[in-house]
Amino acid sequence: MTPANIRDLPAMELGDGELRTALTTAVIAGVKTITTSLHRSYLADSEPLPVPGLQRLVGHGDESLGVVEVVDVTLVPLGEITQEIARGEGEGFDSVQTWREAHERFWRSTGELSEERWDQRDLIVVERFRWLAEHALVPTPEPRRVGIVVTDDYSEAPDRDTAPLIAQLQLLGIAAEPVIWHEWTPHPEYDLLVIRTPWNYSSRPAEFLRWLDRAEEQVQVLNSPALIRWNLDKVYLRELETEGIAAVPTQWADDDAALRRGLATHVEGWVVIKPTISAGSFDTGLLRADSAAAMALGERILARGLTVMIQPEIPELSEGREKALYFIDGHHTHSIAKGALLARGGGLRGGSYQEDPQLVEATATEVDFGERVLAAAGRRTETPMPLYGRVDLVDSAEFGTVLLEAELFEPALNLHLAPSTALALARSIETRLSEHQSAGIIIS
Repeated sequence: MTPANIRDLPAMELGDGELRTALTTAVIAGVKTITTSLHRSYLADSEPLPVPGLQRLVGHGDESLGVVEVVDVTLVPLGEITQEIARGEGEGFDSVQTWREAHERFWRSTGELSEERWDQRDLIVVERFRWLAEHALVPTPEPRRVGIVVTDDYSEAPDRDTAPLIAQLQLLGIAAEPVIWHEWTPHPEYDLLVIRTPWNYSSRPAEFLRWLDRAEEQVQVLNSPALIRWNLDKVYLRELETEGIAAVPTQWADDDAALRRGLATHVEGWVVIKPTISAGSFDTGLLRADSAAAMALGERILARGLTVMIQPEIPELSEGREKALYFIDGHHTHSIAKGALLARGGGLRGGSYQEDPQLVEATATEVDFGERVLAAAGRRTETPMPLYGRVDLVDSAEFGTVLLEAELFEPALNLHLAPSTALALARSIETRLSEHQSAGIIIS
């Protein structure tokens, strides 16, 4: 298509002045794939609605930048605007609410909205499009596409991390979108996959590992698949102990006999029983060691083909004094306390998995402990520093500071409590991408 052909196409004009420059840059980078406008404005100006087809993207000085293909035009009531639409705008909206607030300000500034309130039934024109790099009239940067690996089921806990992370990546000019792991057939669609919240992996670990193998063959994956395979089963705690990392004393049972011996070790005390592969405290209970319920839970875990962990109750954990320390590229960013979860006698406090994360300070000793855990994990797996990680610990009067878990591929980062960490993580992802694209380094 010649420049003259392009000039004859209908114009796509996105905003004015500096806003237009920002929006067209986002289009060319592949970050912006949707634009929205008020239906009432078309009616007021007696203008026809846009239609699917080719349009020329217009720059700050009304120059033609290239061609976009409008693939779909729909009318959506304001009350039905989705996160997918807000994300597709490519302007770093981390929620429908932030999209709505920004657009209300903009449309009021242009006079398109004058009433005090706009109605949930007000129609929004939603145009979905794609930039055609082969018809660009300006230099086009190397696209940077990141898939954020998630699931479609958050029945136990909400995913509060994906939206703010994608928003920060967009502001860095990186096109990012959620990828439901069990619905996506791996192929080289992305420059990088970041494993974040595939929280249903624990009910289908063999399927997840097969998917991870295929994904690794097609695209770079973070955290390292080798680290993920090691971290998926909590038997890694035994290896960390050989590296000098103190952990909660644990009996490990692979059969009924070992289960009975492990429970007998605690006589009439209270124990925590859990499987080595789990999420959301599934099949985890705080029970009397000599109770029928303890034996039944252990047998249920064994029947699933998993190893049983038997640990003494730690009073500080029952008091909600566990801490989770977060690290981005090995640097401590923030810490939370999430409260006690297990109810005495079995089940969860309140009847369902409900974390109550609160920001807390970590001591220098605790941060040092977390750094040693990450270093030990790297030695055991021969992998470099992970992009992100969470180290769960408790300071116990009986055992000292001990490791509960090192979550190195799917921890909730609680970015809603620490917004600056979303930017730190996005910048670390950008660094990994830049290193890979400029030097051909394999990301791991």
